[in-house]
Amino acid sequence: MSTQSISSARLSFSLNQYLYYVVLGIFIWITGVVIIRIIGPSFFVVENSLLFSLFIASIPLGFAVQFSIPTLIRLPMKDTLIPGLVIVIAAIISDGLAITYTDIYSSDISTKMVVGGWLLWTFGFQLLITLIIVNIANSSKN
Repeated sequence: MSTQSISSARLSFSLNQYLYYVVLGIFIWITGVVIIRIIGPSFFVVENSLLFSLFIASIPLGFAVQFSIPTLIRLPMKDTLIPGLVIVIAAIISDGLAITYTDIYSSDISTKMVVGGWLLWTFGFQLLITLIIVNIANSSKN
């Protein structure tokens, strides 16, 4: 078993790189907002029997996002831990502000709560997927 871990992930990035990761996170968030606005009225209601499938669908979507990150930021997978975290942090902060101070997702509080729950689930799994994939990438480089 390898002793290589995610702690060996690259830690030094330039300010421009961090800004790019923040912008990418906000872009991903905006894309999510558009999707939620399109499907929101039909999916993000507690009574919807398909709501759970949307939660489950966010897991493979997380893998797709993680595997596209190296291409978007031009780094090998083993160096994407910090960029992945910055991207998710930018999106989470955007969501928190949007849910609290706007009606961008919905003016209905119940819908906002369901959207918020789904976003927490999705971002939590994205962080987990990032940790797993980057750890595997670092372990396989030995």
